[in-house]
Amino acid sequence: MLNCIPVLSIALALAVAPCGGAAAHSGRACGELVESGQSSGATQEEALKAAQVWWSSRAGALGPGYENWDSAGERAMECEMEGAARFKCKATGRPCRPAGAPQS
Repeated sequence: MLNCIPVLSIALALAVAPCGGAAAHSGRACGELVESGQSSGATQEEALKAAQVWWSSRAGALGPGYENWDSAGERAMECEMEGAARFKCKATGRPCRPAGAPQS
């Protein structure tokens, strides 16, 4: 187990290393961080989906391929309960074109 610590430390350092501007993640073209607005829903799943759709519409302004949440880097979802039966969520991520996607 002790032999794994240096490798794990390097992997964690690379995973959290900040990226500036239009960064490249694994050879992909990526834009600046994009945030959705606060989306709400009766369930957390509904609020998460709404936040992802909102994020995709904002990220898509960069061009074709950037709207894909699954291709985004540094993805994060923040959710909280609002009242007794309402959820609010916000999506944040760095829009990236899928690997191998042709440049427009």
